[in-house]
Amino acid sequence: MSNYAASGGYYISTSCEKMFANPTTITGSIGVFGIKLDASKWAKDYGIRTDYYPHGSHAASLNPLVPLTPRTKGNITRLIAGHYDYFKNIVANGRSMSVDEVEQVAQGRVWTGEQAKEVGLVDRLGGLDRAVSYAKSTHTKSESVDVEYWPRKKGFWDFISGKESLAGIISEAVALVKNSSDETDSIVHLFNEMSQLKFAERPHFMLTMDEKTALDLILGRE
Repeated sequence: MSNYAASGGYYISTSCEKMFANPTTITGSIGVFGIKLDASKWAKDYGIRTDYYPHGSHAASLNPLVPLTPRTKGNITRLIAGHYDYFKNIVANGRSMSVDEVEQVAQGRVWTGEQAKEVGLVDRLGGLDRAVSYAKSTHTKSESVDVEYWPRKKGFWDFISGKESLAGIISEAVALVKNSSDETDSIVHLFNEMSQLKFAERPHFMLTMDEKTALDLILGRE
């Protein structure tokens, strides 16, 4: 675990052989919540109504224009409780704990890595280097092995000239325009290539950093 691995992040980590967390890692958050939007009064005030043909008594439970009745609330509550119980069982099996022990540290509570180790949610304190060191010493005959880190670190040139960079997308769009015989098709191709959907097809992340860290990242300095 790095800076943050809570809720879903903890869910996918809990079955591993050894769990490492930094002392300040934000983790835990073993819990499930659900939301039912009830816009029925708003719709009635504005004269909006819908017709539907449900295939069961709770088929329209999540329809925002269907009011939240006691029966619907009870059904949604049961669904959430079922997912919560499943989550706790996954943690119990992965951490060799009883469900009751998991419940004591669950309930959606968030822990630092140091606290998580104290309550049995992680095994050791440390980051990626310690996790790699453990894997080497436990699963290799000799610790003299090559380690590949993914995703591979990219340099400044990769950010500005790679196929998935902005320049790469522009080049791809221009090529499509040149190969199109119809002017309308060319405009459509260009729009599709440069639209947000084009970017959305690729994995992205956003982070904030100070100016020095940003320059170090761009220049490829450690």
